[in-house]
Amino acid sequence: YFCEAYWPDFRRVDFLRALRSYAQRHRRFGK
Repeated sequence: YFCEAYWPDFRRVDFLRALRSYAQRHRRFGK
């Protein structure tokens, strides 16, 4: 997953969006 905002401009919303994308991608392995 690559976001458009880099570290200095990385906001909580972008971080949560990345986590959500990762969770949706790997959800089948969690359970």
